[in-house]
Amino acid sequence: MPVHAGPAQAPLLRELVEHRVPPDVHLVVDQPTGYALWGLDPLPAPALVVTFNPYPLYLLDLFERKPAGLLVEPKSLSEISTALDIVATGRRVGTPPTAPFDLPTRRERQVLRLLAQGFCSDAIARRLGVKRDTVYSYYRALREKLGAESQHELVLTYLGWIRPDPPA
Repeated sequence: MPVHAGPAQAPLLRELVEHRVPPDVHLVVDQPTGYALWGLDPLPAPALVVTFNPYPLYLLDLFERKPAGLLVEPKSLSEISTALDIVATGRRVGTPPTAPFDLPTRRERQVLRLLAQGFCSDAIARRLGVKRDTVYSYYRALREKLGAESQHELVLTYLGWIRPDPPA
C-alpha cells in the first residue's frame, strides 16, 4: 500500500487519499512530526513526504533522506494530489530551505536529531563515540545558533512546536 503514516493517522489518511495516490508513488505523511525521519527506515521510493513542520533544520534533514518530493504545510488535498502526479512523472517537488541563521554543523544537527528522538546526553555520547562533555558543547553551540534557552526548547523548535527568534 503506498500510503505511510504514524499508526494513529493511518486509517483516516488511507480513507482520504488512497484513491488519489498513483500506484508507483509512496505518500509519506510526517505525522506525528518525525515519522518521516525515523519512523520509516528506509524511506520508500519514490516518496512524496508531506510535513507540517516548516522549521528549516528539520526540512534539511528530510531532504537528506532524498524523497522524490517534499511538500510543506499543504493547504488542501488537491495540492497533495498535484504533487503526487508530479512525482509519478519522475519530476521532483520542493527545494531545500534556506535558513535565516548560522547553520549548525552536520554533527550538531545529528545531536539535535538524537535529542529530538528522546536520547539522553549519555546515550547520544555513546552513539556518536564522544564524551558527554562534547555533547554538552554541541548543546551550547546549538542554543547559541538557534536562539534557544534550553535543551527542551531546542527540541520543541526542531519539531516545529515553537519558533524562537534566532539571534541576529
